[in-house]
Amino acid sequence: VVAKEFNMFTPGNVLKWDAVHPSRATYNYSKPDAMLAFAQANGMKMRGHTLAWVNQNPSWLTSATWSADTLTQVLKDHIAAVVGHYKGTIYAWDVVNEAFIDGAATLRPNVWSNVLGRSYIETAFRAARAADPATLLFYNDYNIETAGAKQDSAYNLIADFKARGVPIDGIGFQAHFLVNADGTGAPNKSQLQATFARFATLGIKIHITELDVRVQTASPTTSALNAQNQAYNDIASACFAAPACEALIVWGVTDSESWIPGTFPGWGSALLFDGALSRKSTYTSVKSGIGG
Repeated sequence: VVAKEFNMFTPGNVLKWDAVHPSRATYNYSKPDAMLAFAQANGMKMRGHTLAWVNQNPSWLTSATWSADTLTQVLKDHIAAVVGHYKGTIYAWDVVNEAFIDGAATLRPNVWSNVLGRSYIETAFRAARAADPATLLFYNDYNIETAGAKQDSAYNLIADFKARGVPIDGIGFQAHFLVNADGTGAPNKSQLQATFARFATLGIKIHITELDVRVQTASPTTSALNAQNQAYNDIASACFAAPACEALIVWGVTDSESWIPGTFPGWGSALLFDGALSRKSTYTSVKSGIGG
């Protein structure tokens, strides 16, 4: 199904620090290498995810007390090793993931920002470009698809990087959406178009990186299911119509392996295929959104 229906994918977890860098002197590339081999065998592009994030970091990184100089070198070494290992093969990297707090223009507390402040973001992008001059470098975040302080933070970060020559090629909109029982919750097409147009002025690429649209799974209402289909149609058509938007990645293949039920109990049914690998109405909505 993956080989037939898709031409790009992102390893969800196996390139995160705890999986690929389990101890300071050890790297484990076996699973992402196998995924890359699958991509290459099936004419697919592979994205890398992610080089600096608040979560899924190994204890050797999070439990130590670091000086700014040493932690900066740890970050640089990790990126040089991981991006260097895949030099020339990974289409794009989510270099920094979810740096900003929801609803605010401040950084999320994490191992990086607590010691290095905002500088860790620039360090990561410069290290990634040094490790692979050809791969595309993205900032990736959620809840930035509609106007507000968090979207402004991402926009201002990229505008600053572009003005100062810090390497960055794109913005990743995760697009983890929900639809309430009354059909409200997801951004509409005009909101998405406005957002894509705003970021396109920066001269960058746009990827929809982690798309899913969840509903309440206990007797979902007709309004919710209709709105879910509309949300998929809206984001697909808004992306397809925007020259800067070149990719749309759903965060999982089937509802049965989605991350959502484990994180948001009572919610799910968020993807394009059900547990039997059958296409859902959401699949048809995406197909319609890109012109059939």
